[in-house]
This record gives sequence, structure tokens and C-alpha cells, in this order.
Amino acid sequence: MPAPRLRTRLRPTLPSGLYVIGVAVLAAVGFAGDSAWPILLAAALALPASLVTMPAFYVVYGLLAQVPGANPDHAGGGSRMAVHGTVVTWSYGDPAAWFTHTTDVLGVLLITAAAVVDVAIVRALARRRQAGVEDPV
Repeated sequence: MPAPRLRTRLRPTLPSGLYVIGVAVLAAVGFAGDSAWPILLAAALALPASLVTMPAFYVVYGLLAQVPGANPDHAGGGSRMAVHGTVVTWSYGDPAAWFTHTTDVLGVLLITAAAVVDVAIVRALARRRQAGVEDPV
């Protein structure tokens, strides 16, 4: 009956759940606000697994950027004063909305996945340590 045993191994505990949620919230705040420090802090907290997931993020980011119109290589714009005193502005070359949303969601998911993998690694090491320690009686 491996199903119940698997369920007990994957059952979240409060400290590990708070750790994963904390990393996910930091990553989400960073990507939503286009701020580097929460993303870097989340990636640092998710070490060592983030050493794999962050390069994977940039590989997928680069592949998505190759889609025409996703992330133009130059941008510009301007503004002018209209007849009745209103300012008219325009811009071109901004990244596509689907591109920015997709990469933001992907970044949050990959950093969160790194935190989940870290929890699994710590639990596996703890099980190995418990299995290696024999009862002296």
C-alpha cells in the first residue's frame, strides 16, 4: 500500500508550509512590482534548488523572447501638446503583455518549486539520518 505512505511523506507541516509560502510571496511581490531585491531574496532563501530553477527561468525567458513581437529590442515614444492644452503621448516597442505576464508567473512558479524541492531535500536528509541512527538498546 504505497499510497498512504506517500501521502504521509508529502503532508505539509507548518514550518515547511510557511517557508514555501514566504518564498512564493517574496517572489510574487518582486515580479509584480518589477523589483529585484525581493526576487533575489526569494532565490537566496530557496538555495540550493534555485541554482537549477533560476537558470531554467532565463533559458525559457530567452526562448519566449524569440517570438516575434514579444520583447522588441528597442523602444521609443513621445508626447505633444494638443490644441486645447491636453498632452498626447505615445510609445512603441514595449514588451507584449502576454510575454511579461507569462514570464512573471513562470518566475514565481520556478522559485516556489525550488522551495518545495528544498523542503523535500531536507526531509529526505532527515529520514536518512533517522534511518542511519540505530537504537542503542
